[in-house]
Parts: sequence; C-alpha cells; structure tokens
Amino acid sequence: MGRAIFATALSLVLPGLGHFFLGLRRSVLFAVPSVVLLFLYWASLWEFADVVFVSLGIFAAFDAFSFVRRGHGII
Repeated sequence: MGRAIFATALSLVLPGLGHFFLGLRRSVLFAVPSVVLLFLYWASLWEFADVVFVSLGIFAAFDAFSFVRRGHGII
C-alpha cells in the first residue's frame, strides 16, 4: 500500500513522476505534456494551462495508484 501512495503523491507533484518511479514507459505520456503545460503557464501563453495541468496530475495519480493496486492502469 505504501508504494501505491508514494507513486500517487509523486504523480500529484509532477504527472508522470509516479509512473517513472514504478518503472513504466508510459511516464513519458504524462511527463512531456505536463512540462509543456508548466511552460505555457509560467510564460503566460495560455490562461487555462494550470487547470489542465492539475487535471492531468489527478488523472496520472489515479492511473499510478490503479496500476499498483490492480496490475493495470486506467489507460
């Protein structure tokens, strides 16, 4: 259970980080868009980048938790 919670917490900090901790290649599917969204937010190029970033983080956290508990993620 501790591994699932740690992966979930990492995914909430930066989407894809929990998947990277678990050794999954799908971490790139979450990490690259999250870095782009952070850049768009900090550069003030897109007003809703922070909302999409948080949504992606929540989804990545559920996926990482699901992978540890069930053996497969949401996607």
